Amino acid sequence: MGTDGGDEQMQEPANCEERIFVSVRLRPLNGKEIARHDVSDWECINDNTIIYRNSLSVSERSLYPTAYTFDRDFSSDCPNQQVYEAGAKEVALSVVSACVFAYGQTSSGKTYTMTRITEYAMTYIYDYSQRHKEREFILKFSALDIYNESVRDLLSADSTPLRLLDDPETIESLRENF
Repeated sequence: MGTDGGDEQMQEPANCEERIFVSVRLRPLNGKEIARHDVSDWECINDNTIIYRNSLSVSERSLYPTAYTFDRDFSSDCPNQQVYEAGAKEVALSVVSACVFAYGQTSSGKTYTMTRITEYAMTYIYDYSQRHKEREFILKFSALDIYNESVRDLLSADSTPLRLLDDPETIESLRENF
């Protein structure tokens, strides 16, 4: 994404290949953990490597890797705006078809991060479309949750699980907001 005379340009990536960009955000300690004076076993050592500092014995420690590398990582005190700018904005602007998903164990901070990223992305895309009245935009938005192999439409008040269909692009009754 670039700027030209202050007007942001939406453009396709130079090589129109599909690519998975993996970013990781460390979850901040919750209130209970802070009250217990817990410390995080994870630390970002640069923009794409996190390390695991564990309390295992030396013999157990050798069984597990201590450093993990991703396309981008974010510390637990990183603002949501920065996570959006560096980890999701380009995906949101790809506008042809975009998917941003969060994966992790229960209570790892997926909802916390995705709620704000979604708000930033939708605000940015909407503002962009408003600045470019010469173009016609059709904006569609869907949100789903997959938990324990059950798919749920986050835009529907009905919490009945959805069925996955044979078409890999289709989920039964998934709402699209316009």
